Amino acid sequence: MNIIEELKGLEKLIGDSNSLIPGKGLDKSKATEIINQVISGLPTELDEAGMVSRQKEAIIDQADKEAARIRNYADEEASTMREIAKRDAAEILSDAEEKAEAMIQETSIVEGANRKSEEILNDAQSQSEGIILNAQQESSRMLEESEQISADRRDGADNYAKEVLYALEERISTILSQVRSGLDLLDDPAENENITMEQN
Repeated sequence: MNIIEELKGLEKLIGDSNSLIPGKGLDKSKATEIINQVISGLPTELDEAGMVSRQKEAIIDQADKEAARIRNYADEEASTMREIAKRDAAEILSDAEEKAEAMIQETSIVEGANRKSEEILNDAQSQSEGIILNAQQESSRMLEESEQISADRRDGADNYAKEVLYALEERISTILSQVRSGLDLLDDPAENENITMEQN
């Protein structure tokens, strides 16, 4: 039996002795025996209670130390994580700012390039139109000039042909006149003799 049970037994015994039943008194020898058992059991019970108490305190101390270690570890981890997060956030922010700046510059470059390309295209279009117009004008001028030259040459050729033909006609007329005179002489012998005499 433990102390609590012994004390409960003593309490019951004493309670029974105080009942109103006549002729029933307290059993002193029984009470003494219970008290002695309680007294004899006290050192063991107290030792066990002390040991339990010490174990409890050791467990609590160990738990406190473990909790403190966990808290310290958690604090260190949290601090490290905060530092890493700050560093990563700074890097991300810096990278984002660089990308944003690059995008702004790239946008400006693209806009400038688009404007420049549009200007180049407009200039090229104007130059192309000017070249085409000049080519058309030059082609028309050369065509008119060639037609004029051709007409002049045709006129010159016609005039030359006329001159040659007129000269040829004149020569032919002279030859025909001579031929006619010769035929006339052949037809008139007397005239032929006169001509012969005149020649001699």
